[in-house]
Amino acid sequence: MKEVLFFRDFKKFQGGHLKVWDYFNHVLSSPDHVPKVRFSRESVWDESNPWRQIRSFVLAPDAPSRPDILFLAGTDWRNLSESERERSPVPIINLIQHTRHGFAGDPRYPFLRHRAIRICSSEQVAESIRSTGRVEGPIFTIPNGIDPDCMPEPIPSAERSLDFFIAALKQPGLGRRLSWLLWRPGRRVRLSTRAVARAEFLDLVNRARVTVFLPHRSEGFYIPALEGMGLGTIVVCPDCVGNRSFCLPDRNCFRPAFSTRAIRTAAEAAARLTPSQAASRLAAARETFSEHDLARERRSFLEILGRVDELW
Repeated sequence: MKEVLFFRDFKKFQGGHLKVWDYFNHVLSSPDHVPKVRFSRESVWDESNPWRQIRSFVLAPDAPSRPDILFLAGTDWRNLSESERERSPVPIINLIQHTRHGFAGDPRYPFLRHRAIRICSSEQVAESIRSTGRVEGPIFTIPNGIDPDCMPEPIPSAERSLDFFIAALKQPGLGRRLSWLLWRPGRRVRLSTRAVARAEFLDLVNRARVTVFLPHRSEGFYIPALEGMGLGTIVVCPDCVGNRSFCLPDRNCFRPAFSTRAIRTAAEAAARLTPSQAASRLAAARETFSEHDLARERRSFLEILGRVDELW
């Protein structure tokens, strides 16, 4: 059994942690590999930390280990000394979840020159780092997958208690403006600008006929919009680069420009869809969701994991 060592600095639950957790479980499913994870001393161990349920795979911050493979994401490179980054004695798999890794001013940018087998969450992310001309090692794209078994059963459209849900954790000011602009007597609008438990978030999406997702202006993928497609809400999600591969305007969602006016116009258009128009978009959205099954992500990754020595 080859040991694959992960690193985490867990201060609060975020989408990036969720995807690393998915990859940890991909390794756990391999008959030839065993995952271990080392957390920072400052990490939080509340109920939002998914590794809390499998502490036997968690190493103490100072516990010795001799991994066969390193799995790095985000700024995990900082757990290695400069010499280890330059000349790692073991293969490194580097998960890239955001286009900003390819931005010269980003703190993750300097790590691109270190040799690694890189897995990007979307083709837009892959192009962002490929265009720098400084990447050492092969680049693979594995679109993010979602486990459908972890999703609630979609509520029928006629039984939904919200006309609009505005998911504005990353854009609270824009969310407040849109909430005011979309409200009218008799219209049920719910705004969320704070972090909530994933189950609560999915419940709000599931209760809404239309969900307005407000990501950062640049994302690596943006899983919440895909979750919305799986839950049968009409998705309105502005162009954030990383969602271009699955947010397909006039087919499975509304993908307006990133402006208050454009997003409001798209949200109002979503609310005016006839039942047949809504059904067509929802069917296409469900198909897109099914194409991003976590099992497909797992198969793609395990194929790469099995070739690590060859790729390295």
